[in-house]
Amino acid sequence: MVDFTIDYGEFESLQGNIFNKQREGFKLGFKEGIKTSQPSLKKYLDAFKSKLKEFETVVHLSFSSGASGAYNAANQALKFLGEDGKRVLILDSETGSGAQGLLMMRIVEDIKKNLNLEKIVENFNTYKKNNHLIFAYDDPRWLFAGGRMPKILPYGLEKMKQMKIGVIMCVRNKTIKPYSVQKNFFELATPLFKEFEKKVKGVSSKISVIISHGDNLEQANKLKTLVESVKDVTVESVSLLDVVLGAHTGPNTIVLSWQIHD
Repeated sequence: MVDFTIDYGEFESLQGNIFNKQREGFKLGFKEGIKTSQPSLKKYLDAFKSKLKEFETVVHLSFSSGASGAYNAANQALKFLGEDGKRVLILDSETGSGAQGLLMMRIVEDIKKNLNLEKIVENFNTYKKNNHLIFAYDDPRWLFAGGRMPKILPYGLEKMKQMKIGVIMCVRNKTIKPYSVQKNFFELATPLFKEFEKKVKGVSSKISVIISHGDNLEQANKLKTLVESVKDVTVESVSLLDVVLGAHTGPNTIVLSWQIHD
C-alpha cells in the first residue's frame, strides 16, 4: 500500500472518520472540502525498496491514471531505482476503490497459480474490460468542494436533488463521469441495483462484487441483499469507502463495484 496525501484542512480537528468530519463540518459552515493528492516519489521509492528486499519482482496496481497523477509518479520513482527498477511492474487499474480491489484479487489469484509476468499482464488487460464501478452520492456539494469538478455544476445538481432526480456516476475511460439519470431518487441502493441488474442481464459467468459506503451501512446492506438475489453473484465485502474517493463524494455515498469472471 502506498498512501495518498490527505489534506483535512479545517476538518482536521473534528472527531470520527472522514464522513463524520464532513457532516460536522457542514453543520459548522465549512466551505472548503477535504483534498487529496498523489503519493510522493519518496513514498513510492520507500515502498518499492522495501518490497524488493523480500521479493524477486514487485507488482504495483495504481489508482486510475485518468483521475490522479499516482500512476505517473510511480513510474517516475522507477528511474531512481536503477537496474532494480526493471523488477517492478506498475499496472494502471484505470479505476479505484472496490473495483481496484477486485482487480488486485484477480492478480493475486494469478500469482498463486505461478503464472509468469507476461501472462499476468495479458490476463489483467482482460480483467479490466470486465471491471465496473458505479456510485450514487447523497449530496452533490462534496463533488465540488474538493476542487476536482467545475464550480458551475452544483446549482443544477442541487435543484435535481430537490426534485428527487439523481445522477448515477461511473468510472469510464479512466475518469469519473455521469452514467445515468433517474427519477424518483428517494434512496441510493435501489437505483444502483437497477443499473447493475441491466448491466449483468444475460451474463452467465460468476460475478464478484464489492460494496463501499460513506458511513451508510443501512443502504449498503440493502444493496447487498438486492445484488445477492442475482444468480452467481458473490459479495466479497461491504466496507467503509476509502478516503481517496470518499473525500470527493461525501457522507452516505454508496459505491458498487463488480468483476465479471470469464
